[in-house]
Amino acid sequence: MRNRILEIVVFLMDYMRDAHEHQSEADDVSAALRNLGYSDQEISAAYNWFLEQFKGAPEQFFSKFPKDRSSQRVLTNTERAFISPEAHGFLIKLLHGRVITEEQMEAIIEKSAFFASEPISIEQIKIISSAVVFNETDDLESPAILSPAEDRSRLVN
Repeated sequence: MRNRILEIVVFLMDYMRDAHEHQSEADDVSAALRNLGYSDQEISAAYNWFLEQFKGAPEQFFSKFPKDRSSQRVLTNTERAFISPEAHGFLIKLLHGRVITEEQMEAIIEKSAFFASEPISIEQIKIISSAVVFNETDDLESPAILSPAEDRSRLVN
């Protein structure tokens, strides 16, 4: 469930950045998320985390987004061998959206290396990322945690 909450956080980040001038109602966003198959519990948990992290009006947070970052983390040859381009792209999106910090990105890359027997997929990087973001890295002690379930959501991101 944790990675689904992270998906909702990313959805909210994108939605608010794209529509912050339109002042959409939270009910509209919630309805859109329900239509994508997310439960009320997941939506509520994502909203609560989102608001707690940014402690203020989302409009203020997103209005301060820089257009571009001044630097970009480049994967080494070894890192490229165990992180798929899609997974790396997802990490970049989290970093640029300020869902994760540079330190958290490094932790995610490091944990990915620990589990890598083949390139980490986007679904696997979501699991690792959500464990780091929600401070539940103890859950990552077994590589079995990264085995994708049959019903994983691919609806958002």
